[in-house]
Amino acid sequence: MTKDKGLKNKGFSEEPAKFAGGKSRPDVLKIRQIGNSLGVVLPKDVLARLGAAEGDEILITETETGLQLHRKDSEFEEHMRAVEKIMARYPNTLRALAK
Repeated sequence: MTKDKGLKNKGFSEEPAKFAGGKSRPDVLKIRQIGNSLGVVLPKDVLARLGAAEGDEILITETETGLQLHRKDSEFEEHMRAVEKIMARYPNTLRALAK
């Protein structure tokens, strides 16, 4: 049995896996001391894919497969606050409309 066949039989491929952005490897970031905290520095291409720049806020969401980064959208946050006010003010109406 050749090495190739052993890999194929176990479900492995010789091709590297593709990650977000079509890259063949994930970005590896080193944890560093930043003041009294620990942090990572995001490369420019990662910031570009997030649509983020200096001063923006990043949200971290836990998913079934790991953690996900998102740029915080202030406009969306404002809309959600308005929706929450409406939901609190008219719960019976919304419940009736949901039926």
